[in-house]
Amino acid sequence: MKKTSLFLALFASAVFGKTYAGSFKVINMTPCDFELYSGIGSQLDPSGASYQFTFGPINVTANGQVTYNDLSTMPNFNTYAPNGVLQGSVLCAELTKVNGPGPGYAAFPIGKMTPYTSYTSTNNPTCNNGNNYNMFWNIGSNNCDAVILIF
Repeated sequence: MKKTSLFLALFASAVFGKTYAGSFKVINMTPCDFELYSGIGSQLDPSGASYQFTFGPINVTANGQVTYNDLSTMPNFNTYAPNGVLQGSVLCAELTKVNGPGPGYAAFPIGKMTPYTSYTSTNNPTCNNGNNYNMFWNIGSNNCDAVILIF
């Protein structure tokens, strides 16, 4: 009985102890490449304390898609939480800075808070046949999951 209980406890710890709420997805429906060169997010630990984390860059290829179901695996993920706090934390991306395609592109923010929830280019990039593109940050019902749609 002890072995079974220990096994179940270890299994539950392995399965549930490393789950991180929050996902991040970018869906690019244009023939242009984008770089999300830096980003920030919030980390809520099991005790309720909040910390900031950073990430980036993330490259999104033309007509490509990038998905992170565990935000701690994002490129250059760095948390300001004390050591050991990551396990069991809720991670939510909040804002990212984007390098759009040229010519004459401008870096711009896109994120979950107004006025950064959408962006429309004005530079008519050649990679998109001279058409401007739109970018929208869509937040999930849990106020944490994020999907950036580019078209």
